[in-house]
Amino acid sequence: MTAKTHRTLLVIKTDPERDPRPAEGVRSALGLVAGEIPLSVYLFREARPLLMASANDLEDYQDGEVLKRFFPTLLQMAQKVYYEPDEAVFSPNTGEPLTLQELGRLLPTFDHTIVF
Repeated sequence: MTAKTHRTLLVIKTDPERDPRPAEGVRSALGLVAGEIPLSVYLFREARPLLMASANDLEDYQDGEVLKRFFPTLLQMAQKVYYEPDEAVFSPNTGEPLTLQELGRLLPTFDHTIVF
């Protein structure tokens, strides 16, 4: 199998203000993309602030220096960016809303799923 057939989904499900795992996931995923592995990203409701944060806001999160440095690049290099919609919160400009039910139907199309 070639790298192009290895579709990977990065799932970020924790709040970047309280947990350093989103930053670790972003850093790790960027290494996959640099290796030319097709990658998509899904952000659960708790992680959606990443899509709406400015560079200065990213610095305020756990491991904010890593997020500020790598998250914008990951967004540019990802094939698709999805987020869990929340009608009570403003929708980000980046990415496509995807409900959890839709995510469930999409998961089998990926070869690998990485959860942070």
